[in-house]
Amino acid sequence: MEKKHSGGINIGTSSILVTFVLLALVTFAALSYMSARSDYVLSKEAAERTASYYEANRMAEIYLANIEALLSKHARVSDGKKEYYDGIEKLFSDNEKIEVSDSEDGGKKLSYTIAVTSGQNLNVTLKVCYPDINDDSLFKVDEWTTKVNREWLESVKEGEEGESGTKLLF
Repeated sequence: MEKKHSGGINIGTSSILVTFVLLALVTFAALSYMSARSDYVLSKEAAERTASYYEANRMAEIYLANIEALLSKHARVSDGKKEYYDGIEKLFSDNEKIEVSDSEDGGKKLSYTIAVTSGQNLNVTLKVCYPDINDDSLFKVDEWTTKVNREWLESVKEGEEGESGTKLLF
């Protein structure tokens, strides 16, 4: 008898097709997992940095309130503008965090830095004002900015790993 040859798909072809479909599904699942994990890590780091910034900002506000209280008390006991400005340096001499410097107009500036992360600082600079009838403010905020910590930047340039375990390329 003569064998009839059918033109259908062999069982080997369907097995190969199922294998490739399964391989594609596993590949897409792995890529999806890696993408989701990467997004999670990035979101977690962003949340930590944001929380660190707001904590540093809170501390800066506490410093600001303390400075305002000291300047207010100092203004009440001073007998004039010259005595007020001359006494500011002595007023903050026992504080290591607050730096007193002369401003361009003959007044004083107060500066302090609070660490946000190991690579970033919050820098605050205040221009001290003498309270008078027209304006009773004790200071004006000159600077309230975040800046890169130079020591951290130099250590990263030398090859040490950063916070997230990555090295910066320069």
